[in-house]
Amino acid sequence: MSITPENRRSLVEVDGLGAFVTSLTIAEHTGNQHASVMRIIRDNSNDLNEFGRVGFEIRPFETAGGTQRREVAQLNEQQATLLITYLRNNEQVRTFKKELVKAFYEMAQQLTTQRSPMSEDDIVAQALQITSARVKALESKVEQDAPKVDYVDTFVADEDLITFRTLASDLKVGENELRAVLLDRKWIYKQESSRWSEKEQRKKTIYRYSAMADKKKYFHAVLAHDAPRFRGEVMHTLKLTPEGATAVTRLIANMRRSVDSLKSVEGPAA
Repeated sequence: MSITPENRRSLVEVDGLGAFVTSLTIAEHTGNQHASVMRIIRDNSNDLNEFGRVGFEIRPFETAGGTQRREVAQLNEQQATLLITYLRNNEQVRTFKKELVKAFYEMAQQLTTQRSPMSEDDIVAQALQITSARVKALESKVEQDAPKVDYVDTFVADEDLITFRTLASDLKVGENELRAVLLDRKWIYKQESSRWSEKEQRKKTIYRYSAMADKKKYFHAVLAHDAPRFRGEVMHTLKLTPEGATAVTRLIANMRRSVDSLKSVEGPAA
């Protein structure tokens, strides 16, 4: 499909994180297979993530055999520009790159025009919503398409799970601090054991985190069969589901609001 000034803006989409272009759009307008573009993204993820974490979502598409689902990448302007440099530099790719730059610029102008002044509370709220913006969309899609199907076992692939370290970084808190909050709120619990370390020639304490029974939908235990056993059981690493990342983001946001409210009541320190 040729790009015209009228349809140029459709190249770029917007969500809670800002403007982005999808791997589907890049593949379509550069003459590449979507699978090839996704492979380039994965092969160069370290480079692309220097400009922010590449987002991913699951989108449905129609086939002769019915509705299927596929992973789609979401790239900001810097990530998309870098990705295009990895593609074959032909006339079609060069034309698309120019039109994409124009599309991002036009979208930025539109968002600037629409944006009203934000209060400090609005800025904090928006920052706290960044981590959950895309996972909310995935969560909504899952509920819409298959409300009676178990979400974690059916829809959450390994790449959909979120580590404590990643979420803590997005929320601007320490990983240990985040775990401590969830332990205190009884969302997770910690078990302790020990094993011999050949490298350090001593016994080391090891911990295993698990989800409380009423919070299991927020977490997923990734089994590590090649790791030493923990109390005779297979060791696992606890990660967050998209729904869990959303819930934890809300929890931290509410805690911060409570602290800010208390500070405003107490007034400035003498």
